[in-house]
Amino acid sequence: MIDSVCLTLPVRMHSASEMVSLGFRSVCKHPSPSCSHPARWIFKPDKRPYLTWSEAPDRSQWLSLSGSLPRFIFGSNVYLMTSDDELRACLEGISEYVASVAHVRYDSLKANVTRVDYCHDWQLTSNLVTNYLWALRAISLPRMRKTLIDNRTVELSNGSQTVSFYDKFEERLSMKPDAPEELTAARGILRFEARFRDNRSCERHARSMALSGRTGEALLHSGVARKTIRGTLERLGLDKPLNSGSRRFELLRTHYPNDRSKVLKLVGFLDAADCYGLENLVALGICSYTDYRRKLAEVKSAGTLHQSAGPSSLSALTALLGSRSDNVQAA
Repeated sequence: MIDSVCLTLPVRMHSASEMVSLGFRSVCKHPSPSCSHPARWIFKPDKRPYLTWSEAPDRSQWLSLSGSLPRFIFGSNVYLMTSDDELRACLEGISEYVASVAHVRYDSLKANVTRVDYCHDWQLTSNLVTNYLWALRAISLPRMRKTLIDNRTVELSNGSQTVSFYDKFEERLSMKPDAPEELTAARGILRFEARFRDNRSCERHARSMALSGRTGEALLHSGVARKTIRGTLERLGLDKPLNSGSRRFELLRTHYPNDRSKVLKLVGFLDAADCYGLENLVALGICSYTDYRRKLAEVKSAGTLHQSAGPSSLSALTALLGSRSDNVQAA
């Protein structure tokens, strides 16, 4: 539903000595009390949302909280909240957390949202996650730059927004988590995120949703999350079945980047195996036993031995917008 947020509320600062005693650190390193820089203090605990208390050019003062809501309530963002009751309990906990740390009253529902990530998890198989990510390489949106990271992330972004699809298991694996149960929970998860990363994008999004403002009460609930996710998927054309295509050539080219001749020979080897059967290539005289064993080891190394030669059709992602526990299969 929702992952990372930044919530900002006008709150007057304490004195400098009180800020230090509360554990805040001044960003400005100038020791002189006559320094003209607007005040900016940061409280950044380990594995908890961090606070930024800043003074604007007009001398107004704002207290901001930034962090992952699922990590705050569950200890990990592998798990997403699934109901408004969980979300409301989390935001109440955030208000109590800020109050205890900063010694002020803080209402997360009344705070302005200046960053929000709307998320959805599809529970697939590891192979289907790979197939979807391969098919999603073709997506695009006007005025957004595409970034592809191996075969585990497809991302579109501009200065204020990001749309991302990624393999949650591979993301957690790259972070070397201490908890093995997180890896188990992340296996087979295709995660989607629509991130609105600054004031203007959150304000524009609130207007597009016909909301009265961009407060936590307005933007942070399941109705807005579902509408945002479905609308973004439809803009990307993902309300239609996807064609994953054949991954053989790209996988071989990635595995053997400096040997085009080998790539072409291995493609031919796999095509012959499709036509005549892998076990018949030596008997039919298509290749010698030694050549067969060598090429077999090379295609196994590249992960292409069991890849289909032809395209496969994948269900439209909007058709799979159900609960995280839905078991999804290729069409």
